[in-house]
Amino acid sequence: MISEDLRFEGFDARSWTNLISLFAPNVVSRLDREAIGSDAPEAEEELVTDARGTLVVVLDDRERVLKAMHTRHGRVRELDYLGPDQLEAMAAQHRASRCVVLREGVAEEIGERVAHRIERGDDYFAQLLVVTRAVREMSEAGLLVTWPRTMGDVPIPTIGMVRRALDSVLPDEHALVVVVWSRTTPWTALVLRRRGGLVDLVAGPDLIARWTGPLGGDWRRDYRVISEAVERHVAPIHLGLFTERATARALLREYEPGAWARAAAVRDVILHPTPPYVAVALGADAVRAAARESARWIGGVEALSQLAPLATYLRSRVAEVASVTATLGFDPLKLLAAWLRRAEEDAGGG
Repeated sequence: MISEDLRFEGFDARSWTNLISLFAPNVVSRLDREAIGSDAPEAEEELVTDARGTLVVVLDDRERVLKAMHTRHGRVRELDYLGPDQLEAMAAQHRASRCVVLREGVAEEIGERVAHRIERGDDYFAQLLVVTRAVREMSEAGLLVTWPRTMGDVPIPTIGMVRRALDSVLPDEHALVVVVWSRTTPWTALVLRRRGGLVDLVAGPDLIARWTGPLGGDWRRDYRVISEAVERHVAPIHLGLFTERATARALLREYEPGAWARAAAVRDVILHPTPPYVAVALGADAVRAAARESARWIGGVEALSQLAPLATYLRSRVAEVASVTATLGFDPLKLLAAWLRRAEEDAGGG
């Protein structure tokens, strides 16, 4: 899904860091932190007192610990394994934000399954899905246990499903544009172009600025200037998303019903153009919020309790229209919000 001739240009260090910081908690503060003067694990331990990293434990067939390692602090000696129900306590004891316990030979078994299933010509994403499916099989067999199980119930899509979802998000010979402002100036931006089924261009704010020239300082008007410039220099835009930094950060971490629909309604987020699947998603989000509010208003009045099933029915009818969520079998924005919240808790806040 990514071209071998990918053009990646138009970012400086700050705009790229800003883009990554939307998805990586505290990345800016970590970059600004003074470097540790030693590579020794104990040097970092003196500065880091909260739970970070992953505790990995390897067991034999009698559940005896063969090896234990912390990804930040190195080997863990004399670790007592008390069963899968105690993973959270083990993680807390060893200052880890995650814990993975696997039986001896599981890593090799995953490698063999992946080797047999990957086909010549599979791209990196297809290979990633094969690896993920092999790991899920080990988990379902009880040979690999993780804490927390943040993605344990998320279905793994096939590569065909992912490609159909990508067709909805970014069809061939079209562009996708995201611009995030800080007050009157773009804080970061991203343009993707898909051609021949592959993403062949990733452009940042410096390149966009060359296309547009000086902007007016009002993002609710400047988005049209950017859209016209991208269409002149890149391709017709299939989806454009324009908003401010605080709004973007809040929405990416919000999975309460109605948040995106409200933001679009009051123009805290401008979607231009708005392809059908986005309209479907916003409509479903609004209906989901209405169902929730209806349940609150209803309280214990049984005569009005039919409103909530009606809203549920309407939502299901809306979801029948082709959408990314319907194609993948899960809501990627909701999954992303849950992951970001968890990551920020692990990192000590956002």
